[in-house]
Amino acid sequence: MAEYAQVLQLADAPWEQGISPTIWQKPMWTRADSNSHAQMMLVKMAPGGTSPAHRHPHPQIFYVISGTGLVRLDGVEHQLKPGSVVRVLNGELHDFVNTGSEELVMIEVQVFDIKIDLKRVLEQAKRV
Repeated sequence: MAEYAQVLQLADAPWEQGISPTIWQKPMWTRADSNSHAQMMLVKMAPGGTSPAHRHPHPQIFYVISGTGLVRLDGVEHQLKPGSVVRVLNGELHDFVNTGSEELVMIEVQVFDIKIDLKRVLEQAKRV
């Protein structure tokens, strides 16, 4: 079992492949941390990058740190810039597009129902 760190140095952590080839993430808090029902990640999307349209049975919150883009929530487009907060409802179809010339960087928080299995959730996101 890996040692639990209360203070993380994200600059030292490797980027992990996200939901598409243009998305990378660094976990900040996972369900393995204290048997949590939430996870939090630093996410970056390359210029011109996209995420596939998908949905989850749980809510998500995104906070834009830098870059510009758009998010489609059930087909409705919303522009993103630093300081934007995206609140995705349970089951809401959503996808992101980086419309800028620099990386779109966001913090993502997912809150799971106690009964939800994370592996199943991630597999569902890939299938839609």
